[in-house]
Amino acid sequence: MKHAAVPFLLLLVLACTTRREPTELYQVLSHQASSGEWTLIRVNNEEHTRVQITATCDFYKSGEHEPVEGPKSCNLFVGRTLVPNRLGTRPGDFLDVRQLGDTLFITQGQGSSRVHQQFTVRSEKVIEQ
Repeated sequence: MKHAAVPFLLLLVLACTTRREPTELYQVLSHQASSGEWTLIRVNNEEHTRVQITATCDFYKSGEHEPVEGPKSCNLFVGRTLVPNRLGTRPGDFLDVRQLGDTLFITQGQGSSRVHQQFTVRSEKVIEQ
C-alpha cells in the first residue's frame, strides 16, 4: 500500500511545479504622446480571446504623492507585458490590472512605491476569438 502512494505524490509534485501560461495578460502596444492615447491588447488564454483597448490616462499616483491628472500623466512602457500578480503567487511585484466598465485600473508595487494609474477606455475591439 505504501508504494501505491508514490506515483500519486510524484504526479502531485509535477502538477504543482509545471509552469502554466497566465490566464490573463495585457500587452502595451503603443502610445501617442500628442493625443495621450494608449493601445493595449488584453489576452485571455482561457477564453482564447484578444481584445484591443484604446484608452486615455485620467491620473497617475505614486506612493503618498498627490495624483497627477491628465492624458499625459500615465507611465507605461511600450512593449511591456503586464501579467497580473494579485495574490503574489509568483516572484515579482504586486500587479493588478482590472477593467470596470469604461475604466481601466493598473496598480503595481507596495507601500511607498505603489503606483496607481487610471485610464478611460475609449474603444474595445475583439481581434481574435
